[in-house]
Amino acid sequence: MEIYEEIKADRESGTKRLVAEYRARLTTAAEMLCRDSHEAEDLVFRAFEQAILKIDEFRPTGSFYYWIYTILLNFHRMDLRKKSARPEMLARGEMPDVEDESNPFKEFVFRGSAEAVRTAVKMLPDNFREVVVLRFFEEMSTAEISKVTGVPEGTVRSRLHYAKDALHAMLSQTELSPDFTARLLKATRPKGWLFRRSSVAALAILLGFAAVAMGVGSVLAAVAVKTESAAGRTESVSSGSPLWKVLSGSSTFSPEADEVDRAVESGLKFIATQQRPDGSFQGQYGDSAALPALVGMACLSKGHLPGSEPYGEMILKSLDYVLSTADMSGNAQFRGYMGAKANGRMYAHAIGTLFLSEMSGMVDDARQARIDEILPQAVRVILDAQNQKKSHPAHLGGWRYQPFSNDSDLSCSGWCLMALRSARLNGVRLPVDAIEKAVLYIKRCQRENDGCFSYQWNNGQHAERLTGAAILCLELCGKHLDPDAMKGAQYVAKTYRRALAANHGNVHYGLYYTSQGLFQLGGDLWKDFEGWMYETYLQRQKPDGSWRGNGDESNPVYSTSMAILAFTVPYRMLPIYQRDETVDADEEGKETK
Repeated sequence: MEIYEEIKADRESGTKRLVAEYRARLTTAAEMLCRDSHEAEDLVFRAFEQAILKIDEFRPTGSFYYWIYTILLNFHRMDLRKKSARPEMLARGEMPDVEDESNPFKEFVFRGSAEAVRTAVKMLPDNFREVVVLRFFEEMSTAEISKVTGVPEGTVRSRLHYAKDALHAMLSQTELSPDFTARLLKATRPKGWLFRRSSVAALAILLGFAAVAMGVGSVLAAVAVKTESAAGRTESVSSGSPLWKVLSGSSTFSPEADEVDRAVESGLKFIATQQRPDGSFQGQYGDSAALPALVGMACLSKGHLPGSEPYGEMILKSLDYVLSTADMSGNAQFRGYMGAKANGRMYAHAIGTLFLSEMSGMVDDARQARIDEILPQAVRVILDAQNQKKSHPAHLGGWRYQPFSNDSDLSCSGWCLMALRSARLNGVRLPVDAIEKAVLYIKRCQRENDGCFSYQWNNGQHAERLTGAAILCLELCGKHLDPDAMKGAQYVAKTYRRALAANHGNVHYGLYYTSQGLFQLGGDLWKDFEGWMYETYLQRQKPDGSWRGNGDESNPVYSTSMAILAFTVPYRMLPIYQRDETVDADEEGKETK
């Protein structure tokens, strides 16, 4: 029985197995993200808690571990957004000074551990305990504490710093809370569990009496019938005697999913052989910011982390190269622009910006400082390009090849919109109408009679490759199941088998957008496409692990990266592809104009 099945069947047993098999691996990943063992433990706990509570939402079309890891990663990114000062970056173009005054109670108070923290605080020397109580109990600022105590503000900060270190030291030696597994079981205990437990016990007693009266065989047959009618899925366990039927469970890893995993790893292994020492790649577009960014996101989409084996070094080298393409010179026409290198233009700039935003919060301090310096400037380039005077009202809200272009196209606009969306999810406050203008532009690209979305205007040009891009962008911007998106999805459903089966044109580009767009919609549209995609494109992978295209897709690093991004969509590892409608509600009216 797979873990997710065991959790459904017996929460206590399944929870213990979940912790035993996945806790160490997830904790290692969490510590790399948080750089703090206590925050990492809390992050893993919350991920397990959410996974158990939402276990019925897991679809066994991919890795159960990656599903939980995605939950953990999303919690981490939400924590970063809450703590981050990045919302001010866009207006100022720089990072504000931030005092390190995080509340140790938030770091240490896991479920059931408040008493341990209070005990540790009482053990602090008087001068340290005083500032801790005023800061974290009374919620005074350091300036207010200075006035109350008569101690210089710098001394207050110093005492807070050493007090927190002392708390860390004491609490690391303390049993912070009840056993991890026991806490998890308590936290995920279903509402009304006592009543249900009593009901089950009562039912068992009644069945016992019934067994005496009716005979064990009759009762088992009755239970089997009940089980079959309730579950709708049965399988024969043994032959002979009365036929017993029990629930059957599908594997967490379908054979197809295992084959996809192997194909993705093989593709990443091929890509790694093509990277140059400076982080760029061989072949067409290899010197632009776009290809290293796509490679980095392909690695992240499979769950590989920067700095960890086997592809962590490739991710970091890709990041370093993308950062190096940003023009941060004092006389730069577009400061932070990443599209000048290798004629990458706004495509490369948008993809590079998206990559930087997705990597933010996952790297060392030095690289994070570079991201914090460049990212707000890169976002500003995208916003300024959107606001260029357009040659026709139909182009309003979109983007084209250059920062100063006066027209727009759906392909470039899709990347720019995703970059803005990712930046917003990462805490950057955007002008109120920036994303809405882009959504209106995308909708103007739709052809009325069949619902397809076109490269420019609404004439159907490249619609078979780009309609998925429009669906994805609408979904990511909170327009879930928008009527225009659904009409486009019906067009895609009728055309993808023909359009993406050919091995010419931008098929891997179309595959990526179609996969991402239909996955966001879900349902039968995604299920039908998913099966077809894997069946068709697994066969196209070369012995060296690459996928190969023609024309603009002649570089196998590019086509392989796009195929991987399409294949890994069920893993949902990249934060940008999480449909987060709450960010719009939370930030409504708070954006900077």
